[in-house]
Amino acid sequence: MLPPGVVSPLVVSASLAVQLIVLPMIWRRLDWRSARPFLLGGVLGVPIGAALLSVISPDTFRHVAGALLLLYAVSVLLAGRLPALAIDNRGADGAVGFAGGVLGGFAGLSGVLPTIWCSLRRWPKDRQRSVFQLFNTAMHIATLSAYAWQGRLTAEVGGLLLTALPAIGLGAWLGFSLYRRVDDRLFARILLVLLGVSGASLLAPLLG
Repeated sequence: MLPPGVVSPLVVSASLAVQLIVLPMIWRRLDWRSARPFLLGGVLGVPIGAALLSVISPDTFRHVAGALLLLYAVSVLLAGRLPALAIDNRGADGAVGFAGGVLGGFAGLSGVLPTIWCSLRRWPKDRQRSVFQLFNTAMHIATLSAYAWQGRLTAEVGGLLLTALPAIGLGAWLGFSLYRRVDDRLFARILLVLLGVSGASLLAPLLG
């Protein structure tokens, strides 16, 4: 429904609004040490992703990413068991952060790969949430800075964001209320469902 040049800045702006609403609620539980390699890799990746916007249309990528997300979520849910990775390597975390930064700068999808990676590591939900929160906040700020430099933060993006803010705030509050009531196992399953829903939403334009 919106032109490609508006979609990415709007997605990133809306997601940053969610992070900033929730951040004060979990400030005391943030795990900076776990998030650090993701952040360092991501900061390097964002400018590359933002530069790709001038070369490649993000629409095709979103469709491919949506199909892969949906396939991943459905496969794991049908298998009834989340795969586990016995990897404890900060270099690998940095590489995942770098790829997430590229995806964030290009298509506003910075959190997808770190979310999958941390869930496969079987980290407790608070540790996962801490990494997601810090990483997404930093990546969105870096991405919006790159967009501002490129002149992509237009009045149209600002107007659409203001229109969406009430729904964003309500969704953030409902999501955090649910987060506090679930255990680690249910948290992992909810993440899978949300990844599947995200994949389906990225594919939805193809149905139109």
